Amino acid sequence: MKAWLGIATLLLVGCRESAAVSGGGPFADKVAADVPQIETALGIKYKTPPKLEVRSRDQVRNFLIEKLREPEAQKQIANQEAIYKLLGLLPDTLHVADLFVRVLSEQIIGYYDPKTKVLYVVNGAPEEYAGITIMHELVHALQDQYVNLDSLEHITGDDDRAAAAQAVIEGQATYEQIYVMSGGSGNVAAQLPGGWEQMRQEIREAQKTQPVFASAPMVIQETLLFPYINGADFVRRFHGHYRK
Repeated sequence: MKAWLGIATLLLVGCRESAAVSGGGPFADKVAADVPQIETALGIKYKTPPKLEVRSRDQVRNFLIEKLREPEAQKQIANQEAIYKLLGLLPDTLHVADLFVRVLSEQIIGYYDPKTKVLYVVNGAPEEYAGITIMHELVHALQDQYVNLDSLEHITGDDDRAAAAQAVIEGQATYEQIYVMSGGSGNVAAQLPGGWEQMRQEIREAQKTQPVFASAPMVIQETLLFPYINGADFVRRFHGHYRK
């Protein structure tokens, strides 16, 4: 989900005692296992236990529609659509807001909502994909405990600043997820066959297995992938300078 964060602020906050896990259900053990790994990777502790709840796919879709109906979101999407059509990157008949709903409904398995402070997971989601999503969203939950994501995601008036901030938020969650899954030590790129460029390509290829996403115009695909691929690359470079 869209959210904003100054990465240096998050990484330099002092440590606290580790939090337990709040909430039960089929994914509680996964959350309990991920929490200490994420705390170790980021060097900070959860102030309060992350809370997890299960939701139906229809509830997830309704959540997305509500987010897209917010006035600021409608304005941003309309402006983006107008620019892309003016540049000839989209057909005149395409309605971007409707496409976003279809793409995100197809892909989202879970999400962290900074308003409710809850990590929601789709009921019946495949265990493997749910596990990856949970780790990613748990990073957002930790971010939100040190920087108010709910207020930051409603920044208006500077689309470039908003896009850059979103890339840092999603990029950190993506990079730290990869970092933990690769063993949580050393240079992540050095441990990957083909290095970081191979990882960038694998993220793209994974998304192309989703029919709606794969059929979307290239500019839409790249717009949706930018925060994860380029954001993660920024965080990787940041860690190259500051992570010991």
